[in-house]
Amino acid sequence: MFYKTIISFVIIFLSTTITFSDETVFNGNFVQGGIIIGQNKFAKKVLFNGKNLQISKDGYFIFGFGRNHESSSTLKIIKKDKDEIIKYDLNIEKTIYKIEKIDGLSNKMVTPGPEFYKKIKEDRDLIKKSINEKYIVDKFPLKFIKPTEGRISGIYGSQRILNGIKKNPHGGLDIAAPAGTPIRATSDGKVFLAAKGLYYTGNIVIINHGYELQSMYIHMKDINVKKGDLVKQGQIIGTVGSTGRSTGPHLHWNIYWNKTRINPELLLTISKWNFLF
Repeated sequence: MFYKTIISFVIIFLSTTITFSDETVFNGNFVQGGIIIGQNKFAKKVLFNGKNLQISKDGYFIFGFGRNHESSSTLKIIKKDKDEIIKYDLNIEKTIYKIEKIDGLSNKMVTPGPEFYKKIKEDRDLIKKSINEKYIVDKFPLKFIKPTEGRISGIYGSQRILNGIKKNPHGGLDIAAPAGTPIRATSDGKVFLAAKGLYYTGNIVIINHGYELQSMYIHMKDINVKKGDLVKQGQIIGTVGSTGRSTGPHLHWNIYWNKTRINPELLLTISKWNFLF
């Protein structure tokens, strides 16, 4: 099949909260670590860097950019009832990340001995399996809430230096709060993992929200849900703790899109503009 009309080189610049272009609305931040909700009511198919995105019945779709995402990406929308393609060239702004030094961790949590390797591998395989699972839903997740209140003690993307040793960048948002503080689901979804005693993460919950968007809750004290549960936004899924690799009670909150960690704080900014959709 040949498409009669191709509209190309529609360029989206920088980190913008709301961008309108033709019949498409983009809501989010075009920066490394950012996430975008788009809508085109006439879309039959949406491709992000060649990846086919799930589209809701109202034309919503979602995509995001990892910590070190390249400076440009391409989005193509194939429209219904018309032989037309809209192509968007997206400019992704570079993010400058902070360096965070954390001391006081036990040596085995920074440089674990070989006796812990098997446990660590099993834990990582368990998390990876949960992240890789698919969940198809019709309802599109437009609203998001912060899972708990407290002091922000760690931010997305920062380079971590633990006990003086350079480690992987921080993949989420740390919220320090007293042990036992309720943790709420950031949006509706299905529990894909609820497990205790993992080496690094401690007690952990992963919720899949559909459209390849997932939230992860780490270092929990109590877990109030089990794998397979359907949860509503705001539902208490557990409490803040200090399990796993932790120097004090806090929630480590990760957001994944398409198996890539994105900035949870940027996800929250999307909800402020829902009335425009």
